[in-house]
Amino acid sequence: MSQAQPKNKELKRPAGNGWAAQKGFSILELFITLAIIAVVAAIGYPTFQRMAINGNLRSAARQIMGDIALLKERAMAQNTQFSITFEPFNNRYRCSDMETDQWKYPTMIARDIQITRAAFGTGRTMVFESRGTLQQAGNIELTNGRGSKATITCNIAGRTYVKFIMR
Repeated sequence: MSQAQPKNKELKRPAGNGWAAQKGFSILELFITLAIIAVVAAIGYPTFQRMAINGNLRSAARQIMGDIALLKERAMAQNTQFSITFEPFNNRYRCSDMETDQWKYPTMIARDIQITRAAFGTGRTMVFESRGTLQQAGNIELTNGRGSKATITCNIAGRTYVKFIMR
């Protein structure tokens, strides 16, 4: 017959390799893990930075498209003309419903964003008629410090879309 062991005593067994089982981790393992994390972060940082810079360009283009859509809606709702004037050489634009000394700048999103071109017929002003259509179709181009470009195209029906070329 087998001998019964007392219930209060625990069996102490060595780990498979003869060493006692270890709880936690050593300082060497901690440093190796931190070194691996640092290497991965160093490799990924340029990609993350590029995505952030290009994301700012997308935000600036969408902000301008939002202002265009708002003016189109206001022109139709109030049955009157509204316009947006672009000044690429000063890197700014203003809507006709703003004060005369009030301007919007794409640099409010990021410092490196520039309005490089705005052309609506022979001018730099897009005018919405009371039906929401434009007097002249045109384009607005934005660039950032990486050389990426956003081209906002406005057709005669007042619809806008944007095309991005990212670098």
